[in-house]
Amino acid sequence: MESFYRQLDETTFDSLRATAGPWSPHAQHAGPPAALLARAMQRHEPAPGTRLADVRLDILGPIPVAPLTVDVELLRGGRSMQLLQATASTAGRPVAVARAWRITRAPEDFPRLTGRRAEGIGAVPGATDTSSRLELPGMHADGYVAVIEWRFVEGGVGTGGTATAWGRQLVPLLPDEEPSPWERTLVLADSGGGITMTVDPRRHTYINCDLHVVLDRDPEGEWVRMDSQAFATPGHGGTVRTTLADRHGVIGTGLQTMVAQDARS
Repeated sequence: MESFYRQLDETTFDSLRATAGPWSPHAQHAGPPAALLARAMQRHEPAPGTRLADVRLDILGPIPVAPLTVDVELLRGGRSMQLLQATASTAGRPVAVARAWRITRAPEDFPRLTGRRAEGIGAVPGATDTSSRLELPGMHADGYVAVIEWRFVEGGVGTGGTATAWGRQLVPLLPDEEPSPWERTLVLADSGGGITMTVDPRRHTYINCDLHVVLDRDPEGEWVRMDSQAFATPGHGGTVRTTLADRHGVIGTGLQTMVAQDARS
């Protein structure tokens, strides 16, 4: 597998088998399309001295492994911030919508604010560290799962709904194109529910309908660290909350709204 997508024309992208999620060879993991929509918004009428501050993805249904048409529009203009929206459609039907605030970068002499978070997360994984991939009951392994490398620090699948892991993508979003920091982050950030999975997917489904990532700093390097916690309340619903970091420290947060259902009904 060489990439997640292949560009067919200015707005159309063929979805390759690396996009296929763990539950079906015909439905995409939401990470690659989130990154594809972010790429489109970053490239839409780019303005010097600005950056994406957040990306909010709404998943309108299963995203097929099929050509996607991506359209971008400016919803709100402004000198210091603009609201962008990108839509992915297949056969004329929208399957995912993303919005992002593009803001003016903070000045270099702006006071540094770190809250209570710890800086200096630690070294990224080395070549001698043990790598692993997700192992989920009944999963489709010849897609997204095969092109993401994980190095778990603690927790993981089946360990109670928490996990801390470094991850990186092994293929680019598009052939011969270096992924942007935002693209690298989004390809991984949608895996918060996967690396923390505790429920048996043959009995219960626990699938997100959205992904909201906010970055106060763009990550450096190809590795992104995820510290994820899964929550579910019987009779209500669930969320997965992720703290995102690179080798220098925390860069932002991810939040997924989870739909918790009985798979047998």
